Amino acid sequence: MVVFSGQGGGWPGEFASFVGEFRGIEYVPITFEIADDLAYWAAEVPGKATARAEALTGRTTPEGQRVQVHNPPGAEVGPGQVATWGRAMTDRAEGFGFKWEWDGRSSKHFPFDWSGPGE
Repeated sequence: MVVFSGQGGGWPGEFASFVGEFRGIEYVPITFEIADDLAYWAAEVPGKATARAEALTGRTTPEGQRVQVHNPPGAEVGPGQVATWGRAMTDRAEGFGFKWEWDGRSSKHFPFDWSGPGE
């Protein structure tokens, strides 16, 4: 909670300052899968959320490459990252008064490794 609430400082602390209301936290199992070639990524919180996205591709995307943005401004995971763009095949969640179903919308994958103070 220290990292995601912004209490640990750094980039997560700056990002948390934009969040208007912290509604709570639950400790639940999370499963995720990311293809080695970033062709897809998926995550599930049983009974709460499920998401799966496929990387964008097209006629002008070189074989084996992904549509990516390097150093995107305002990246949720901090500066110096690479965003891989995709399309949400499944994106549904419910909890803490929120509920959404955003299948078919855009998605992006950011690698990140956040840790709190002294970790």
